[in-house]
Amino acid sequence: MTKLLKGAYGVGVAAVLVVSAGAAQAADLKARIPFAFTVHGRTLPAGAYDVSMSQSVVTVRGLKDGAFVLGNRVESATDRTSKLVFHRYGDVYVLYQAWSGGVGREMPKPREIPRRGELAARVERVEVPLL
Repeated sequence: MTKLLKGAYGVGVAAVLVVSAGAAQAADLKARIPFAFTVHGRTLPAGAYDVSMSQSVVTVRGLKDGAFVLGNRVESATDRTSKLVFHRYGDVYVLYQAWSGGVGREMPKPREIPRRGELAARVERVEVPLL
């Protein structure tokens, strides 16, 4: 049973990597992010990034580092701008949404950020335009 679960996990990881590789090739949006930020538990430094969205995968790639995350589809009938939306908790920036036109992806809430208390109550929304 353990071998079967390990095999299924390996196939799942391979499928996500194939999807993210395809998404990375389709990257046509760029962003200059002026602060270090977290994507799916991985901290990336400030800098220039290529951003792509394919199906439910958001890929953020810099010169030396990158990350990908699965996000839920969200839509806006009024806001058509392409942007990244971060939630700021104190001095920690976490990728919250990625938008291209009126369609976006919303990332799951990170576990490492407190859900209650003063820090969580002071979440700030920060937007960075995609070029």
